[in-house]
Amino acid sequence: MITKYLEKMTYIYNTMDSVLITNIDGIIEYCAVFDEKDSSIKNEGYTGKYLLEVYPELTKETSTHFRAMKTGKAIIDEIQTVIDFNGIKRTFVSNTYPIEVDGKIVGAIEGTVILSDAGLPNSKRFKDSKVNTESGLYTIDDLIGKSNRMLVVKEKILRAADGDSSVMIIGETGTGKEIVAQAIHSHSKRKNQAFISQNCSAIPASLLESTLFGTVKGSYTGAEDRKGLFELADKGTLFLDELNSMNIELQGKILKAVEEQKIRRLGSEKERKIDVRIISALNEEVDEVLEKDKIRKDLYYRLGVFQINLPLLKDRKEDIPLLIKYFINYYNKKGKRNIENCSELAERLLIDYEWPGNVRELKNVIEYAFNMSKGKDITMTSLPENFLYNKKEDTHYTEQLNWEKALEEGHSLASIIDNYESRIIKKILSGSSNITEAADKLGVSRQVLNYKIKKYQIKF
Repeated sequence: MITKYLEKMTYIYNTMDSVLITNIDGIIEYCAVFDEKDSSIKNEGYTGKYLLEVYPELTKETSTHFRAMKTGKAIIDEIQTVIDFNGIKRTFVSNTYPIEVDGKIVGAIEGTVILSDAGLPNSKRFKDSKVNTESGLYTIDDLIGKSNRMLVVKEKILRAADGDSSVMIIGETGTGKEIVAQAIHSHSKRKNQAFISQNCSAIPASLLESTLFGTVKGSYTGAEDRKGLFELADKGTLFLDELNSMNIELQGKILKAVEEQKIRRLGSEKERKIDVRIISALNEEVDEVLEKDKIRKDLYYRLGVFQINLPLLKDRKEDIPLLIKYFINYYNKKGKRNIENCSELAERLLIDYEWPGNVRELKNVIEYAFNMSKGKDITMTSLPENFLYNKKEDTHYTEQLNWEKALEEGHSLASIIDNYESRIIKKILSGSSNITEAADKLGVSRQVLNYKIKKYQIKF
């Protein structure tokens, strides 16, 4: 049990600006803050005081310490703005863990990273960080988003870049794992060295070992003297994407190479020293991967020293307008177009969508809209049809919203427009909590929307 908290403490000291420990009654037992001026750990004088006296605006319901002790669950990456009893205001990202002894919760430990007004680590070493822009790799500026979840991700990237520990990125397909890995490298001391990326699921298991470790001539039919990715990434960074798809036996060899910083090419008896930082990625949740034995636990503990969890796009919808603008500019440059904007209603449909394919799917949708747009704006008619209707709800001709086909079948212009409008209203209502909210999204009054709901006999 003690070992578990020592591991947490080690992680906190390596990545956090401050540490605060309280007992079950909320009395501060330990407090330490990192002072950049002389790189020392200092006590702010909070020890022995009641937590809610130190932070008068907090309550037991809002305090991460009291919440963690009440639920017995860790609170990860929560952004807080607090004012202490001296009137000092701070915004920080906190990680809070309940402390349990003999099955009983006795306190909580919290590590925080102080943020600047821009939402990034308030640290001189990050402000002075220079990036190798000539490498063509992604940097932190390529991560589009100002939501709290993305601010946490950006903060962690800079923290990871400042050290040399192994990093594990956890996120579903399309959340930007490759961008994060490159950004860590771009801001690290290895930025002028090689960045090598390999998707572990893209190569057959029989070839992956030779790809990673290299070969010597004659080791098998057709084999030549060839460096593997570990050697090619020497002094730099090796990114292993979808690590959970790698053969368990090969994972053992990866672990040995990482721990010893030595590799042996296939067919060779000679060991070669390497200096490689490993960044890995999982496209499934850690608990699920460990439970299904898709990754060795010892390898997970070795490569997961520093972890970055990437949010789903549906969990940071406030970033979608920024992403839309970013991709519009991207495809304007790429296709030499001049699309100026996305209409308000089209943008609302994009925001309300659930995005199972995350940012990658959004990028593809904007590309599709570019091909379909005839004017200077992306409109609803530019978007893929699944944004405008649900096939399961209606098997009528409007299932494809094909007005030409509808006219051929003898439907009038008025009926086509009514059906089109009805579908839009249904879509907006399905993503709204009440009629007032839906009316605001559609840009009409509540009375007008109620009239149209009755007209089209829409159930809400």
